Amino acid sequence: MKKKTLLLAAVAVLSISAAACSKKEEPAPTTAATEASTEATTEATMEAAAEASTEEVSEEYMSGILTKIDGDILTIKSDEDNTERTYNIADAELINDFPLAEGDWVDVTFEEGATEEPIPVMILEVTVSMIEQNSDPVAEGTVVDATMNTLILEVDGEEYTLDTANAYIVGKNGILVDNQCKVSYLGFLDDDPIVTKVVMEDSYDAPEAEINAFIGTVAQVGQEGDSIVLETASGDFFTFVNSDIDFGAYKEGQTVQITYNGSIGDKEIAATAITEK
Repeated sequence: MKKKTLLLAAVAVLSISAAACSKKEEPAPTTAATEASTEATTEATMEAAAEASTEEVSEEYMSGILTKIDGDILTIKSDEDNTERTYNIADAELINDFPLAEGDWVDVTFEEGATEEPIPVMILEVTVSMIEQNSDPVAEGTVVDATMNTLILEVDGEEYTLDTANAYIVGKNGILVDNQCKVSYLGFLDDDPIVTKVVMEDSYDAPEAEINAFIGTVAQVGQEGDSIVLETASGDFFTFVNSDIDFGAYKEGQTVQITYNGSIGDKEIAATAITEK
């Protein structure tokens, strides 16, 4: 009887142990596994955001003439259908060598289908500048030597000999050797250009540096007195016009200085003032 009781007790213990094993829970994921899962999710999210941010924007292009400038707002007439629209260049990439001016030919890039007015511009490129077209070319360099009417200018390692007989000189102490200067001219630096103005570095910001002037000998005065022809030291002729100036007061052979607008290369140069030298 005693043995039977012990046997039953042993069976009971085994049953309880088996039941405990059957109810044992699976171990929770480790911290490393959780971190790996979170990192993978974050990486996927970042990749998706990067793909969205690099998605290409469809662009539209337009070429035309700049007809009005109002701060960052430009009015441009399309060369395709002559319609005018306004464009905002506040956040645009500008490709231009000279300040914007009315009359410039420009290429405009903006988002395709843009309906906002004025249209936000992505890129604006000036293809033809009115300021460049109406200005004499300028070379900046170092004065290597200077005599009465000759200037040797070094530009980018090259030396050029220039005749300054007809040039308007702007400088606190005239033309100084080893100093920087800007030279306005007509023609080509390496082919006897006509120098119209020399501005020394010490006068770059002077009001006189903004003036275009030319010195020459009176060769002819128009019958109406509203035009005058000047001859250069090299025998070239330039015609200046202004109906508000009495050029008839000057005689052939006189040396005069004329201030003007535009380029000395214009067929008829717009004079603004004349003085005897």
